Amino acid sequence: MTQTFTKLKTFLKSPYHKDSYEKIKGKEFLHLLLIAFAIVIPYAFVLDLAGIDQFDHKMEFLLKENKWLVAVLAIVIAPLLEEPIYRLHLDFKKSSIWWGLVLSLLLISEVWIPVALLWVYLLFLMYKVNKGDSLNLKYSVFISSALFGLVHLMNFTDFDYAQYFYWVPFMVGAQFLIGLVLSYIRLNYGMKWAIIFHGVYNAILIIPAVYFYEV
Repeated sequence: MTQTFTKLKTFLKSPYHKDSYEKIKGKEFLHLLLIAFAIVIPYAFVLDLAGIDQFDHKMEFLLKENKWLVAVLAIVIAPLLEEPIYRLHLDFKKSSIWWGLVLSLLLISEVWIPVALLWVYLLFLMYKVNKGDSLNLKYSVFISSALFGLVHLMNFTDFDYAQYFYWVPFMVGAQFLIGLVLSYIRLNYGMKWAIIFHGVYNAILIIPAVYFYEV
């Protein structure tokens, strides 16, 4: 666990993209999951104490409508969609950036600002790549993780952004931190493992909620 945490911390200080991906070991995969939940669980308690639960969460509505559809969306569809959009472009290839732009069209909803910011960011990357300019991987890792966090504002309904704008960083902070972990996995082990990790992480969160939820 300590070794995995050290590797993650070193990566976040100075992100890198390996030319050839390593094969992730089961122990490290488990350790990364434990690190993720060591972050998220205390964070959730802090948000609850801070009163974030005053905002309606779309999960409640979806669980009432079709709880197993929620599981499929969270465990399968979300990782397959979100990882190419928010992590594929970290190799700074034109094709990867184009995939992010095209797939992001599927994220358009009533909360359109996070998607618009993503387009601005990806188009800027495309412009820099076309010019042959060097890009800062650290900035991209943190910016893409922040945008990944912001898109999860879609999870909240009837949220008054004008009145409660100061809550936004706290509402998506956990997703931002998980985005950093997923960036580490994507750049060290490849997209496949980022998608798998994302799906397993969501499964651990969603399946108990689905199973024990009473309509």
